[in-house]
Amino acid sequence: MSNPLRDSATQKDICTEDFSINFIGKELFFSTQTLRSVQTEFGVAAHRYDDIAELKSLDTSRLPAGKVVVVDQIMLNDLLNQPSIYIETVGSGCLAFAYRKEDTARSLFKNWDRGQFGDIGYLPMNVAPDVWRSILRLLMHEELYLPSFLADCVSPPQSPTTPYLQGDAQAKPQQKPKEPNPVFARLTRREKQVLRLVSKGQSNKIIASNLGITEHTVKLHMHNVAGKIGVSNRTAAAQFYFEVVSEQAQGQAVD
Repeated sequence: MSNPLRDSATQKDICTEDFSINFIGKELFFSTQTLRSVQTEFGVAAHRYDDIAELKSLDTSRLPAGKVVVVDQIMLNDLLNQPSIYIETVGSGCLAFAYRKEDTARSLFKNWDRGQFGDIGYLPMNVAPDVWRSILRLLMHEELYLPSFLADCVSPPQSPTTPYLQGDAQAKPQQKPKEPNPVFARLTRREKQVLRLVSKGQSNKIIASNLGITEHTVKLHMHNVAGKIGVSNRTAAAQFYFEVVSEQAQGQAVD
């Protein structure tokens, strides 16, 4: 069956030499296979970087003029904390947010300052491959995709009788830090250690060596972890870990 995206128009409009798609996030979510697929389907350069700083550090004179920067949902806090860095790195290109859960997309939509930083595209990661490629193609042509469920996040116009005060945003109390995830708290110390190493992409053999246990024991721990957090595979387990554990805690060993 032919691929509707591998048409002559795409190959003619965009070529590897003057366009690139840059994924920001863990290799677990943007695999080498995904990058190769993008390069084959669209005939463009595809790269992955652990964070925006790695992409920004490259010699811009050697980068293609046209580019799309796709930021994974695990980078949500970083994206909101330093949006100007992302916008500066994207330049005249297109910025998009890759999400697997609607709540993360809603959070970005509600907190992204479109007035100052412009619009941002959205790329769902849990859709059919042909749909995913279609949305990515829109981004390549600077046509931002906005999921329909985000329409619910649009605030109604303010009443004329209620003037807007510029200081209102600053006056709002800061949200309290999120409470520790109760599901994660139910994991044993060893289960947390195994889950942390799985999230780093380590194999059962490497995890067993690092923790001084057998591979069979690692598999048993992961079976228990999957049952407790309600997932069916390692990728989903790693995604759970990145979402419930703070960035600071992710870099620390479990005591």
